[in-house]
Amino acid sequence: MLIRVRALSVLCPLVLLFGCDDDKIVEVEVPVEVPVTVNTENKLLSEPFLQLPTESSVNVVWFTNFPGSEHTLYYGNSSTSDVTTTVLSRMMEDEASSVNGVTYDHLTYRDVYRHEATATNLTQGERVDYYIKSMDDAGFDFTSESYTLAPAPAAGQGLKILLTSDLQSKKNVVANYQKVVETVGVLDAVFFAGDFVNVPDRASEWFDQAKENSPAFFPALQGRYQQYMPGFPYNGGEILQHTPLFGTIGNHEVMGRYLPEEESYTLNGGFNDPQPSWYAEVAYEEVASEVNPDGDEEVKAQWIRDHSHNQVSFLEIFSFPDDGPAGEDYYAVSYGDVFLISMNVSRIWRSWSVSGASKTKFVESLATLDDPSQWGFGEFLFERFDAESEQYAWLEEVMASSAFQDAKYKVVMAHQGVFGLGDNTVPVLAQPVMQFVELDDAGNETITELTFPLSPAVWESEVAPLLSSISEVRYQYPVAEDVWLNDIEPLLLANNVNLVHIGHSHLWNRAQVGNLHYLESSNVGNSYGAYYIDTTEQYTADVRASYSDFWDEVNSDSPRWDITNYPPNGDPQGRTMSFPTVFSPMSLENENYPNLPFVTSNTLSVFSILDTQSGSVKSYVFDPSDLDADVILFDEFSLD
Repeated sequence: MLIRVRALSVLCPLVLLFGCDDDKIVEVEVPVEVPVTVNTENKLLSEPFLQLPTESSVNVVWFTNFPGSEHTLYYGNSSTSDVTTTVLSRMMEDEASSVNGVTYDHLTYRDVYRHEATATNLTQGERVDYYIKSMDDAGFDFTSESYTLAPAPAAGQGLKILLTSDLQSKKNVVANYQKVVETVGVLDAVFFAGDFVNVPDRASEWFDQAKENSPAFFPALQGRYQQYMPGFPYNGGEILQHTPLFGTIGNHEVMGRYLPEEESYTLNGGFNDPQPSWYAEVAYEEVASEVNPDGDEEVKAQWIRDHSHNQVSFLEIFSFPDDGPAGEDYYAVSYGDVFLISMNVSRIWRSWSVSGASKTKFVESLATLDDPSQWGFGEFLFERFDAESEQYAWLEEVMASSAFQDAKYKVVMAHQGVFGLGDNTVPVLAQPVMQFVELDDAGNETITELTFPLSPAVWESEVAPLLSSISEVRYQYPVAEDVWLNDIEPLLLANNVNLVHIGHSHLWNRAQVGNLHYLESSNVGNSYGAYYIDTTEQYTADVRASYSDFWDEVNSDSPRWDITNYPPNGDPQGRTMSFPTVFSPMSLENENYPNLPFVTSNTLSVFSILDTQSGSVKSYVFDPSDLDADVILFDEFSLD
């Protein structure tokens, strides 16, 4: 008797072949259960999204929580299994994380695998369908839905580009991006001016955070929020699957000191604990013989990065052009009729208090004056962009190129509040002036001033001797030393830049200097206020951070800070704000409000579209609390 058994699936037939002397065969099928091991934890962490478009190609990126045995991109009539897989090195969760079905009671690394493939031989102006498939080690396939992709557009092709920023798990962003798609349809690009999430090393903030009114980045921008919050009235917008994203580094792309081996380390704590790279060099010299006895330069560089600040997770997630001196930290790219420059203009945010109870933008904690390892160093810049910096030299070189000079629309994207009415435009973008205050027996002050950045030699000779005798460390930000106003704005004006697109203060406002337009359209998910003197006295929020003791101090008889350096309202450099050209959305907040040159609202949500066909930027507003609310055009201005 001959018996054959085939096991091709979980439930397979057992085939019995009975041989007889007269060569007749009787075949009997008996269903049998074949054990198959399935890892139900394996999943796609995102849908695919688009990066690095060229004239004939575009990259497709997606994430899984397993390494996989095979990954494939299918597009048009083609496919490729030439997929680069990397593991994200700093994706973590802790007690503050919220993920369905999982509780984290301590700092925990998560498995996040990034897959990137390139669709080639594409034709400009033509979209093709695509999808991806990842196979795990057990042979099970995980397949995305079908989307569309296209290469970079040709010059003259009309584009609709979303100008957005500051997603940060804010409550209205899911509605915002859904309404973008419903209003505009398939976009041609997303220019994202920083602050993608709150804590960039927290994996769930990117992929699967399950917290009401606190959506993760990819679900919001890929129309997948209801997967994590069933019953929520909005699902987000299916945007990134069809549209390449170009981003810039904001303060929420930057983590502070990376010290996970310390028992007290948390993700929120690590995010709020950056120190300047130049001070990390000072600290390194004190421990070099212990941590790097062989004097290895890479060991030194890594120690300094881990003990200052980094954007490792952000740069591991996205692919941006990397042909500049700092890799992907800042870059330039031609995209149809638009030449985009993404600058690194960011600094740590700290609170306004001057009490000395904690480290803030203005003071160090009085309890740590003799221990600089605990200092915050005020609101220091993460990257220099002044006229003597490497970034500035690169910017000059880019603007001298024929690609830039010949572009129809020249756009600069940066995160920090370089203009406007927002809370975070003050202090201005000056390098902090550090003041070491000593008191004599009569209470008279002696102040030693040093401007960032400092060298190890200056620290050793001028700062270290003071640490045992100082009574206070203060930080000043002279309005006359605004790096953006003094160095960057003149360069942009001289090179006919059309638009500066920023974020950071979570409001909508704009201004014009010569032919240069400034726009912040970050009232996407919430707002932190607009500080403006309304002559009708209907709008009364006219003092930045009015709750802070800082304002009592600067208005006192003997202020430690000069109020002329810290304007309580208006643009800190006196730029004239532009009023909406159609109507003032603030009238939807309060019908008694006059025409106001801003939108600041935790109820309303705003988005802006750069339309290269018309040469205009259009801004829209709606009320997410009203599911039937219309999306209304409230402002339009021309770049031509």
